[in-house]
Amino acid sequence: MKQPAKKNRTQRVPEQPGKEKYFSQKSIIFWTIGITVVTFLVFSPCLSGEFLGWDDYNYIRDNALIKAFTWANLQHIFYYKTIVVGNYHPLTVLSYVIEYHLVGLNPLLYHFDNLLLHLLNILLFAWLMWLLTKKSYATLLATALFALHPMRVESVVWAAERKDVLYAFFFLLSMIFYIHFLVKSRRNNQHYILSLLFFLLSVLSKGQAVVLPLTLFLADYWFQKKITLRSVLNKLPYLAISLASGILAITAQHSSLTENRLMAHSIFERAAFALFNVSAYLYKLVYPFQLSCFYKYPAINDMGGVYAGALAAIVITGAVALFFRKNRIVVFGALFFLFTLSIVSQILPVGNAIIADRYTYIPYIGLFFTIGLLFDQFVSSRQKFAAITVVASVVVLVVFAVKSYTQSRTWHNNESLWKNALKYDPDNGVALTNLGWEYIDRKEYTTAIDLLQRAIQNEPTYVECFNAYQNLGYAHSMVGMKEEAVRNFTSAIARRPGYIDGLFNRGLAYADIGKFDSAVADFTAILTLYDANNTKAFYSRGSAFNKLNQPDKAIADYTSAIRTDPGYSGAYINRGNIYFAQNMFEKAIGDYDIALKIKADDGNTWLNRSFAGFRLHHYKDALADALKARELKMAVPPKYILDLQSAVKAP
Repeated sequence: MKQPAKKNRTQRVPEQPGKEKYFSQKSIIFWTIGITVVTFLVFSPCLSGEFLGWDDYNYIRDNALIKAFTWANLQHIFYYKTIVVGNYHPLTVLSYVIEYHLVGLNPLLYHFDNLLLHLLNILLFAWLMWLLTKKSYATLLATALFALHPMRVESVVWAAERKDVLYAFFFLLSMIFYIHFLVKSRRNNQHYILSLLFFLLSVLSKGQAVVLPLTLFLADYWFQKKITLRSVLNKLPYLAISLASGILAITAQHSSLTENRLMAHSIFERAAFALFNVSAYLYKLVYPFQLSCFYKYPAINDMGGVYAGALAAIVITGAVALFFRKNRIVVFGALFFLFTLSIVSQILPVGNAIIADRYTYIPYIGLFFTIGLLFDQFVSSRQKFAAITVVASVVVLVVFAVKSYTQSRTWHNNESLWKNALKYDPDNGVALTNLGWEYIDRKEYTTAIDLLQRAIQNEPTYVECFNAYQNLGYAHSMVGMKEEAVRNFTSAIARRPGYIDGLFNRGLAYADIGKFDSAVADFTAILTLYDANNTKAFYSRGSAFNKLNQPDKAIADYTSAIRTDPGYSGAYINRGNIYFAQNMFEKAIGDYDIALKIKADDGNTWLNRSFAGFRLHHYKDALADALKARELKMAVPPKYILDLQSAVKAP
């Protein structure tokens, strides 16, 4: 019997991972470029910003490393023992070298390059999101959050934080090329090599990049790749780079503030700090307001907030593990956040703040990823709420953008930066100390003294209080309160034994009040115990010896100062003056000659050389020097000029 013909039914084709009905790839590119344009406008206040006393001076303005574009200096920058402000990040320093070579100390280029790197990172992040999700809503929302979130501000507008946006640039490239290597049906070793190379560049930009291998294991998990011997072996080169970089980073931080924190807090307290970090950064993810450049550690007897935050982190982490352990979106995002945050969680102290906005630049990627995908799922599955959900997300982004703009303006200069910090924490010792130094720079000493005294009153929460004592001593010295200055420098040294700046300034203060033996003792302590080649200590001790009528010791110290810094004109001048007093006029003229080659506009040295020449009967040279001194506004006795002119004319 003939069977009835079956209807020709169209077979339903499963939706392909790369196909989506919302936006085409071209439109995603268009919207991503739009996000970068908006971001440029939002962060544009940084382009008029000044260099800040907080690290910008150390990294850029006063950093001798960036001022020589020579092969020898470049080798020195990459030497593993070259630590700058407690960090080994030669590629970051190299970027400053190039900028200094182009524009000197014009802040505009330094800030523009930071912003440019952030804009490039936005494009790379969008590329990474698309590779991971192939979801347009997820990609665009996560990219907008990455671009505009107020917690980005510190990393982008602070010139000294170049290391953040630079290491992130290479970090993202490394992940992108690893994913290409991972998902291609025919694996291209070039992608793997490029990924490894970009990882190396990332750790050379900032040590925080050492956690990247953990994110590569997460990429394996996300794409449901089996953990095989081969997959483990291909991580070994990354892990080797991480290990070497981690050792360098720990060593560098030990030369900074880590040891102070290790002594100040127990392992239990540091574990509480690490957990508090998790909850604090989650809180600031959803409420990025009352932002500050510095969040101080609490006093030991005021740890309630820290323990509450630690408990909240435990509860949140436990809830995620219990209820979302099978949700790959949440697991991937949460682990990405925790893995990349772990290196700066303060279990091993980094810097002198309990949290810092800049530490979230990469870790928030995991949270933005999760938010983007969950948002995409919600909009896709609940069409009737789609419009209001999109509108709400746009409103949030606008609020974040406005906050980022206003926060960028607080980084304009030292005063605006630290006043913003004090607005939310009036007892912040670091902020009070730095603002006090700003007013010292402006010669507004009364205001500076008031701020620094307030900083000292908050010593229980201010481990680095020696800085406040040091600055207060300097301010007192400037207003003539020399005895008070000595007391403050002594307090600074007591709180940080071996504090070279404190010893040096106390030595100067002792000299100012005529206690030259005490001054010599402080300068000698610097040279014998801490820095055997300290040029200023040699010079200042030489001056103290001269006041003690010990010219031979003074000459020896001035000679040592010249040895350590052949361009130190003051040492030549003072040694020449001693030679003059000892009637060693030829030697005096030799020192004055060198000093004037270094600093040709010193009228006093021209006059001193004239006097020495007169004593040697070199009347013509002495007259020329005296006339030059008068040209430079020195008060040269008219009779001396006439006597020289007569001597020159005499047969």
